[in-house]
Amino acid sequence: MKKTVFLCILGLLLTAVSLPAQKKADVKMKYSKQSDLMRIVLESEESVIQKIKVTTSPSQIKLDFSEPFNLTGQRDLPFEIVPAERSLVINIKEKSETKIFRLVAPARLVLDIRKKEAQPARQPEKTGEKQQVSPISKVFVIDAGHGGYDFGITSGSVNEKDLSLTLAKDLGAALSKKGKKVFLVRKVDQYVRLQERIGFVNQKGPDVFISLHTSMSGNFVLYGPRFEEQASGETSSAYILSLKQKKYAGKSKALSDGIEKALREAFNGDVIRREMPLPLLNSVGAPAVLIELPSPKLVAYDQQMKTRLINAVVNGIQANAQ
Repeated sequence: MKKTVFLCILGLLLTAVSLPAQKKADVKMKYSKQSDLMRIVLESEESVIQKIKVTTSPSQIKLDFSEPFNLTGQRDLPFEIVPAERSLVINIKEKSETKIFRLVAPARLVLDIRKKEAQPARQPEKTGEKQQVSPISKVFVIDAGHGGYDFGITSGSVNEKDLSLTLAKDLGAALSKKGKKVFLVRKVDQYVRLQERIGFVNQKGPDVFISLHTSMSGNFVLYGPRFEEQASGETSSAYILSLKQKKYAGKSKALSDGIEKALREAFNGDVIRREMPLPLLNSVGAPAVLIELPSPKLVAYDQQMKTRLINAVVNGIQANAQ
């Protein structure tokens, strides 16, 4: 009997020794800050990143992992981190708003943290006076199509990349004069990859996104997002952010409606509307529109034309914001 018990205990001990300790997932943390945006990036295997459960509050972010993990990365961070075996708590000093993105190649969980601005005290309404409505949109991102070795459509000595950049700068200047915060995807003649454009827009978290191009016709064409089911696999993984636009589809349509009406009134002509599943529109988390301007072969883009065009687009944006 004693021999049997001894053999059983010995067998259990050998089994315990032979079982390998559970391997911990390696998670690397990176931190960066730009203007009023603080970004925290966690890198690990895709199976780990996709299973992280994120819970946010104004001053805290909690990350629950599906398995134990080792955390490495930068030190002397401007926030407190409290790691546990399967969770990580990030304590933010100021009340903030957090946007969450999951990216691939490499697999990353991105936390964009922006300080929450205090809401101004509401002024009592004065009876008998008409209340002026302030525009809602405050932050704009403007994308000048093409750039660098990507010339776009060429019309004689005029390249689409150059015209779109000039008009993007003019539109940005006009909006800045109205007190808006404007970011340009590119400020010079440089090539910017599609994924870099999408990442830049979503990092800025704009209220409105506008992409400027030219067409081969004499018409204005406004492109809005259209959503289609994507097959699983590498193609859909390449645009894992795709369909961020879905909840903004109504506002994107309203934005296009306002710009269409303003262009019709300014140029007394038709404006063509199209909906396409363009990754640049579908992957942006903001009201968005892509504007194709008439071909330089058919329209002279002198200073008068540029001024009329910019004023029309700004009026269309303001009509939508009220």
